Amino acid sequence: MVQDIVKTLLKGVASVKAGYSFRGKIPEDEHGEVWVIQVRDISADGQIMWDQLIRTTITGRKSPQLLELGDVLFIARGQKHLAASVKEVDRPVVCAPHFFHIRLSATAQVNPGFLAWQLNQQPAQRYFKQSAEGSAQMSIRREVLENVPLTFPELSKQHVIAELEACAIKEKAALQQLIDNRHKQLDAIAKDILQ
Repeated sequence: MVQDIVKTLLKGVASVKAGYSFRGKIPEDEHGEVWVIQVRDISADGQIMWDQLIRTTITGRKSPQLLELGDVLFIARGQKHLAASVKEVDRPVVCAPHFFHIRLSATAQVNPGFLAWQLNQQPAQRYFKQSAEGSAQMSIRREVLENVPLTFPELSKQHVIAELEACAIKEKAALQQLIDNRHKQLDAIAKDILQ
């Protein structure tokens, strides 16, 4: 039995928009109506660290595109061009202008976690590295992201791969916690014995 595999460009399954354009530094406002995801809020594993988002007030006339469940964020500027899928949204959130906000089309047979995983893998990363512009701060243009070549197996297989990645990230966090706990234990022993 031959499995269905679709090869396409990102623009064939999703729309890509720039993050909300703030003028200058994003002002923190504890009573602001939206939270903002900035580059520092994405872990090295491509996970959104929700607990460290800041709140702000939108001052421009342009209404922001709020994040929705299933959206994917892509860091367009800097040294690392990571993607992160939005797996939860419990408040109004926008992304900073260093991101591209990817929204899958309603008809796309694409798992957002699989899309983010694929954008973070070597073939796509090699494509981004070859296409990046700038010297001090590398950036990816929207057209480059829209034209990244992608491969999508059937939806059930995409789901399995996305789940495997989620498990690997949890395992890595658990192992790191064990390592940190062991260091704390050794530090306590050193403090007791060597003083």
